[in-house]
This record gives sequence, structure tokens and C-alpha cells, in this order.
Amino acid sequence: MTIKESCKNRIKPKLLREMKTEALLVFIRTTLEEFFLQVEQGKIKFTLGTKQNNEIIASNLRTLLSHLQECVVSSAYLRSLIASAPKNAMLKAIAKKEEPLMVYYDSLVKAIEANLENGQEWMPELVVICLLSEWISEEEKSTFLYPFLIDINYLELIDIYDKSKVDLEENKRKIIMNMYKVSSNLIEKLKNSTYKINTKRIKKKRRKNARN
Repeated sequence: MTIKESCKNRIKPKLLREMKTEALLVFIRTTLEEFFLQVEQGKIKFTLGTKQNNEIIASNLRTLLSHLQECVVSSAYLRSLIASAPKNAMLKAIAKKEEPLMVYYDSLVKAIEANLENGQEWMPELVVICLLSEWISEEEKSTFLYPFLIDINYLELIDIYDKSKVDLEENKRKIIMNMYKVSSNLIEKLKNSTYKINTKRIKKKRRKNARN
């Protein structure tokens, strides 16, 4: 039994701080896929300011999503791995290797659930832009594996939202401001998230190798 990683050329980080970046990108890939699906189905209407501004934001995010689908696994892959690992020894071993990624991704999922009430109106595309803007500025070293991330001018996109607030109703302005707050909370949660390596297991392996 095998589970496909859902991307053709996965970039696999080795350091834990780089795995946090991967977890953030898994979260962003999932968010953008769901967002554009809802747009295509007509469940949400993506309009902000001028038509040109809408096209700039949509074009940047679709290009970003295309890159992510090429080199970052989907959340569906992680869910399938978690569900199937207990029944299959090989998948259990793979799941163990993916454990840091799962822990960091889960911290983001729990954070968004804690920051947004069920049914609360939000702007997922703005959250994505803010997440990357803040993460890249603070964790630039851990993003070098994904050079396409710096192709987007996140501050320019955020500025479009800031300028559009002038013509929006108060409740819409509050939603935008809340998205900034939610994004910062998610980044803080990810930064503080920890994964404990089983050192006992490593010591046992070393002792065994020493005897051999």
C-alpha cells in the first residue's frame, strides 16, 4: 500500500526550522485550493477595490498555488498517512519521518480554529498574504528552499487591502483588521510550536552499533 505525496517534485527540508516553513506552506496550499474552489463554484465572490487590483491579487496567488502544488505536499496526504499508518508497517515508518511536519501543521490548524469562530466571515487570501509577509521577514533563512516565495511583493498586496478599507463598510474594515491579527497569532503559534525528538531511541541505536 502506498500514498502519493500529491506533488511532483517535493522539496524535503532536513532541519526542524525548515519543516516549520514546509508546514506553513502545506497550510497555505490547502487554504488557497479551498479558496479558489469556492470562487469557481460561485460560493464566494472575490472583489476588492478596482478590477485591476483583483486581477493582481488573484494572479499572484494562483501562481503561488501552482508552485506549491509542484513541490509541497497537501494536507490530504498527511490525513491519509495518519489514517493508514496504524494498519501498515511501511506507512507507519513514513508517518514517523513526517511527524515533525504533522505536529507543526496541526498547530496551525488548531490556531486558526481558536482564532475564528465557526461560521465567522474571513478573508483566506489575505491571511495567506499576511502569513508569508511576516514569516519571510522573520524567518528568511528557512525559506531559501522555496525561492519562488520572494517573487511576490507581499507589502504591495497588503497595501491594496489597506487602501480599499476607505471605501468599505465598518464591518468589512473590521474583518480586514482581524485578518492581520489572526495571521500574527498563527505565526506566533508556529514559532512557539515544538517537536521533541525521542533521544532515548537514538541512544539505544548508538549502544547497539557500539556492540556491533
